[in-house]
Amino acid sequence: MPTAPLLILAERSATTYLLINALAAHFEIARVVFVGGHHGRKLLRYRLKRLGMWVVAGQIAFLVYDRLWIRPRSRKQIAWLLAGHDIRPPDDRLPVIEVESVNGPEVSTLISAVQPGAVVVSGTGIIARRVLALAPTFINIHCGITPRYRGVHGAYWAITEGRPDLAGTTVHLIDPGVDTGAILGQAVISIDPHTDTYRTLPVKQYLAGLPLMIAAVEAALADQLQPYQRDDLASQQWFSPTPGDHLRFRRQINRLRRAPMRSP
Repeated sequence: MPTAPLLILAERSATTYLLINALAAHFEIARVVFVGGHHGRKLLRYRLKRLGMWVVAGQIAFLVYDRLWIRPRSRKQIAWLLAGHDIRPPDDRLPVIEVESVNGPEVSTLISAVQPGAVVVSGTGIIARRVLALAPTFINIHCGITPRYRGVHGAYWAITEGRPDLAGTTVHLIDPGVDTGAILGQAVISIDPHTDTYRTLPVKQYLAGLPLMIAAVEAALADQLQPYQRDDLASQQWFSPTPGDHLRFRRQINRLRRAPMRSP
């Protein structure tokens, strides 16, 4: 087992617990830093400026629909997907701290003190350049095939665009952009049009990303990373959907349901 420790920066969720536990089975974890997720107001201001009031209002309406309808209907399938995987919170088994911001002084001080072999990131928001300068390698697990599906809900948008073949996961180096860092590995997921939803797709993407992340961390600790870029896909940043976007997603799902099954 490599001796250089890892530092993990993440927001709390079942999928990040899945990632943390998978890494802990292979590597020494110096510290798990949970970011409190208090960047909601900043994100709202950014989206209002970037997308406009009506689009943001539509996104909020969709989030209400998700909470009332999609999320409850997805729980059984998510439980099935995660069955047999370790999604326990790591608090009683690994050194854990809570911070309000990934760019706060606690994180910078910790990175400088630990000198991690790599920093693994999941769902923390944008990391400032001054923080990225404190360690040689920051690695992110991203639910989307970059550079086409940067931002959020990559598999959802791939299906909405009629590109289920591009529904997948990217593990990449972090740079100051939004999911623009060099690629370390990618994997596509299979789509089940009868059971997959806005909520189940990210779970499948995280599961597909686990072996990619383990391989990337092993390479980083051995100083053998081989990052690359893709120039065959147009780059685009995606945001949360609106009800109109979800109607387009549902139409594509219905097309997949009607498509003839392929022979094995």
